[in-house]
Amino acid sequence: MCLCATTLCAEAILECKLVNTLTVLSITAGIYTMVVVSIERVRCVLPARGHDVPTPGTRSIGIRGTIIAIAMVWMLSVIVAVPTGFNFDVGVVDDTVVCHSTWTSLQTSIYSLFLLVVSYLLPQAVLYVNYGRLAAYLWRRSRAIAAARTQPQPQSVNADSQTVTQRGTSGATPTAINTVRTIMMLATIAIMFLAAWAPYFTIMTIEVICIFL
Repeated sequence: MCLCATTLCAEAILECKLVNTLTVLSITAGIYTMVVVSIERVRCVLPARGHDVPTPGTRSIGIRGTIIAIAMVWMLSVIVAVPTGFNFDVGVVDDTVVCHSTWTSLQTSIYSLFLLVVSYLLPQAVLYVNYGRLAAYLWRRSRAIAAARTQPQPQSVNADSQTVTQRGTSGATPTAINTVRTIMMLATIAIMFLAAWAPYFTIMTIEVICIFL
């Protein structure tokens, strides 16, 4: 940062605004991206309404949908983060240029509450709901597979080869196992990301509560 005793440097103003704005932008974009991933997994893994089995080929968002989703994520993230750039500015304190908030305590608290809801609480709720639905579905499927394995299966005997073939046997295919592992990995990453930013939003929540009390 450029330090000036009497004149504020343009570089200092730009740096002050960018650093604070990019912080909010990166948090929001990261969380929104994870929300989109969870929605896409739900569409591909869970059966569509009126179907008994998943239909990933018809429910995948595809390349075009991915591009649109990424564009929407960044557009919404920019909209959420832009007010931060108007909030922070530089000033001179003891002959030192410092970056500080220009809003009142009430304005800052309202915006902090807005960030807490749209950038953390609501996305977190969507993530938990989506991965909870996936976990419940996979648990039901595993129970159904286990039940099918315990039931006697009809057998057909081929007289020519004298081989016995079981029909209707259900089992966990490599594709199903990989799907479960992928979902577990994505859910773990989402939870770790939310936990990493929990202290930041906890402090923000405490500040908002202190202002309103």
